[in-house]
Amino acid sequence: MGIAPLSIPVEPHDIGQQLHDRPFSYLITVCDGRSHVVALVPEVDGAVLRFVSTGKTSRRDVEANPFVTVVWPPSETSEYSLIADGRATVNGEGLSIVVGRAVLHRPA
Repeated sequence: MGIAPLSIPVEPHDIGQQLHDRPFSYLITVCDGRSHVVALVPEVDGAVLRFVSTGKTSRRDVEANPFVTVVWPPSETSEYSLIADGRATVNGEGLSIVVGRAVLHRPA
């Protein structure tokens, strides 16, 4: 019996197919060397994630540094988290993120 890999690449436009049993995500932004993490539910359109409403700290961080990470935790500890890195832009009260890289990852 083989060992399951720690990381499995996911094509950015296939993220929506990985979201079953993942009701929310964590959006991670960074500004001035400090990270900011919020739990949100994005709309997914191919490789684009849209957060309709975010707080002012997330929007401020993105204006200063557009590179973000979005993490969907697994529903069980033995399963994989989905991690996506992308470039965000502020859209009114929300954000849009174009995903450049995504991976399913599990603990060693």
